[in-house]
Amino acid sequence: MADLIEALRKLQAIDGELYRMRNEQRLKPLILEEAQQRLAEQQAKGQAAEARLKTAQLKQKEKEIELSTRESNVKKLQAQLFQVKTNKEYTAMQLEIERAKADASLLEEDIIALLDTVEQAKREHQEQLAVVARHQDALRQEEARVGQDLQVIAEEIAALEHQRQALTPAVDPQVLIVYERILASRDGLALVPLINESCGGCHMVQPPQVVNEAFLKSKLVTCDSCSRILYVDEISAAH
Repeated sequence: MADLIEALRKLQAIDGELYRMRNEQRLKPLILEEAQQRLAEQQAKGQAAEARLKTAQLKQKEKEIELSTRESNVKKLQAQLFQVKTNKEYTAMQLEIERAKADASLLEEDIIALLDTVEQAKREHQEQLAVVARHQDALRQEEARVGQDLQVIAEEIAALEHQRQALTPAVDPQVLIVYERILASRDGLALVPLINESCGGCHMVQPPQVVNEAFLKSKLVTCDSCSRILYVDEISAAH
């Protein structure tokens, strides 16, 4: 039984590392997902900035067309001014011209304000494009780094699995079935030491009979609470 426990301890050391490596292998892509999400958020902001710019430019264009129309109208009215025949018509025409000029002047003020709005929108759009470019570059670097990490992890997992295959023949097949069932249900930790008469996995204090059986090493002993296999670490127990 002592030899079996020792074989299980070696196996658990490998399986613990395999569990850690596989968990890391699973989590690595999540780093990329976070970077992709950050990029998507910045791209959305870039699209919003572009939409604001286009809206401002469209308003500017509409105002410029309207101003051009009003200026043309002023010129027509001025040309018609010399064709009126009475002072009353002349005065009315002048008032109409002044109103048209005033409207045109207001449009010019609106266009000047819109020019500032357009320039501000252009700056914001360019700044956001730069932010997007930085996130794209960061994502490419992250993809390269994660790809390299995953390759290293895959190689380490393959090496550990090779070591595991060499160890499993030393474990009784029935015991191995029990061990692997516990391993799968307990986050890669099936074999734990007794620590101050408590389970090294769930930390529950064990009944005296369980503790005694673990010390005797006459059979496999499991924790009453988490069902992990218990063993006595002779070095720790001596202190």
